[in-house]
Amino acid sequence: MPSLLGVPFLGRRRETASEPPVFMSSQATSTAHATSNAFTHNTRGELSNSIFSSRRTTAQRMQRQGSFTRIPASPANPAGLSSVSAASTATQHEAATAPRQRPWRRLLYIKQDFPDDYVDDTFLMELQKNANVRMYEYSTVVMQTTVVTQHISSIMVFIAVFINLYRNTLTASLLLWCSTTSTVMGIVLWDLLNLTLQLPIQRIIRVDMIKGAVLFALLLFGLSPVLRTLTEDTSSDTIWAMTVILFCVNLAFHDYSMGNLTNIRFPGSVSLNAAVLASVLLASRLNSNLSVFAFLAFALCWFALFPIFRRYLKRVSSVASMATTVVLALVATAMFMYILKPIALLHVFSTLFITFACPLWLIWVQRYKNEIHGPWDEARPIVHRYNR
Repeated sequence: MPSLLGVPFLGRRRETASEPPVFMSSQATSTAHATSNAFTHNTRGELSNSIFSSRRTTAQRMQRQGSFTRIPASPANPAGLSSVSAASTATQHEAATAPRQRPWRRLLYIKQDFPDDYVDDTFLMELQKNANVRMYEYSTVVMQTTVVTQHISSIMVFIAVFINLYRNTLTASLLLWCSTTSTVMGIVLWDLLNLTLQLPIQRIIRVDMIKGAVLFALLLFGLSPVLRTLTEDTSSDTIWAMTVILFCVNLAFHDYSMGNLTNIRFPGSVSLNAAVLASVLLASRLNSNLSVFAFLAFALCWFALFPIFRRYLKRVSSVASMATTVVLALVATAMFMYILKPIALLHVFSTLFITFACPLWLIWVQRYKNEIHGPWDEARPIVHRYNR
């Protein structure tokens, strides 16, 4: 009966109990049901609040420790939180799926994943400074300057010869005999030195050479009247100015090396042509055909053959080359002392400056030389030469 009324038993009935059974009305029954439901609802709410509070505290702690990453909110993730493990997994997945970058190679003819101007960390490790710089000695540089002073002195001697011939203080026949004799003596000395020192240099005295020299002399003698009247309508001031310019070209393009002993090559050919043209211009100011012929013959011997002989002496003996330099400087100075003393003094000063001061200047400037080489230089092929 009590179970039918909805009243739960609170315990077993005592056997000795003599209380009468308790009957509850319908209103009491509904009140008991309401009280029971309210207690259950409150218990469940407090349990949910404690669980949510615990989860929120854990999330905040993990977020402070870096265990969570904030991402933009989305319908699928309204809180905007994602775990680090998910982010790291995505990064690892992208790294695994991305193509691997090949290492850089210093090759421009293949396509690489780097720009054309890219260099690695080892680029400046191959830098070399002053690797091919040559250090000079003062005595060596002084000996090398003799080729310049010799040529300057030879130009001065040639101009002095023309002035004396123009003033009639030097006869044409004497100039012709002196130039012919000096040329023959130079050729004989060349061959004698070759035979004595057994040098592998070609001999000069040959029948073909003698025939060519005689034919050239006859042709030049026949053209002397034409060359004398070549610049009659040109003023002398123009001739002097053009002569100075041509001799400057001759001095600038002269072959100062020692290797060319048999022929005349560029730029020595430019120097020779400038000297010959200057000689033709000067010869047109002379008053006789014999003077023109003698002067042009002397010019060809002086500017074509004498430089080769000077290079030959420098190769054979440096002492002989230095003696030639001193003789030419003294002759040029002595000849201009009777023409114009300031020019003679200027020649002496320029010779001393080029011979002794310029080497000191070069050695002093060498300390500021900074030549760099590295991987940016162009490749130079190594060519092996085999003697057959």
